[in-house]
Amino acid sequence: MSGGAACQCSERLRPANERHWRVLARRCNYSAFNGYHYTPSNWSHMKCLHCRASWRTKAKYVADFRDATEEELLA
Repeated sequence: MSGGAACQCSERLRPANERHWRVLARRCNYSAFNGYHYTPSNWSHMKCLHCRASWRTKAKYVADFRDATEEELLA
């Protein structure tokens, strides 16, 4: 998966501690290339709960956000 289209909605303009962004996979991936198994990586998978954008990044800001809950993933 490439970087993807990062959030472009109003959430990105809010302070980091107020954004509705969640980490779907922190510093790992579950790619078809490895049979969808956990594989450590420098990349993390992010999602905006407001606009539903999903992207992968190596940015340090990932540490500022919590992991997505099961309810948030299903919503």
